Amino acid sequence: MSWPPETTPSAAPEPPPGAYPPGQYPPAGQYPVPGAYAGPAYGSGQLLAPGTFSTPPPAAPKVRLWPPSRREWTTALGLIAGLAAVGAAVAPLWVLLAPRLAFRVDQPGRALPVVPEAEEYVAVDGRFVVITLIIGVVAALACWLVRRSRGPLIMFALAAGGLLGAVVTWRLGLRLGTGYQPADLQVVGKVLYQPITLRARAALVVEPTAAVIVYLLAVGFSARNDLGRDDDQVPSSDSG
Repeated sequence: MSWPPETTPSAAPEPPPGAYPPGQYPPAGQYPVPGAYAGPAYGSGQLLAPGTFSTPPPAAPKVRLWPPSRREWTTALGLIAGLAAVGAAVAPLWVLLAPRLAFRVDQPGRALPVVPEAEEYVAVDGRFVVITLIIGVVAALACWLVRRSRGPLIMFALAAGGLLGAVVTWRLGLRLGTGYQPADLQVVGKVLYQPITLRARAALVVEPTAAVIVYLLAVGFSARNDLGRDDDQVPSSDSG
């Protein structure tokens, strides 16, 4: 009976040509098992332990900003309705804070200004601008804090809701600040106040413009392409 010739590590056969990239041969006597070599996709020249295999890293979650999900549409509609409600709530505040030109009845049917050169007309518009500007900034910051709904739909909702809220504040303020009645002109010595009005109609776009600008600034300072939405944590049942 003949025994096979005894081999030594130095006599181990060389790997076949093309088995490894040029310059990446393993040390003498350390040949990986078939399929255990990690090629360029998983790190060139890396040898795995015998019997182990390399797996590709998990895929990054996809960023989905459009089309909006059903929950985003609900949030956007709720935002528009909420801004309209806030506009109605601050209308009495505008009437209360806005200075109005005062008149004193000197004879039945005639009234003279108490202060001949008053700046009440400009001050009324100024109070309106300040109130709506604050609402727009606060609304944008509040929407940005809601991470799950960040995106273009919320920005559009801020623009539409801000404009609607400003119009509600204006129209409701006109109804609340009606001023004097015709019968008051017959009372001599009575001080009357002019009905509140908004002369600069361009003030209506202050709230939506402020909201959109603040929201875009927050988007510009975001370090992530998905705006930090964490879509991978959103349940699939919520997407629509």
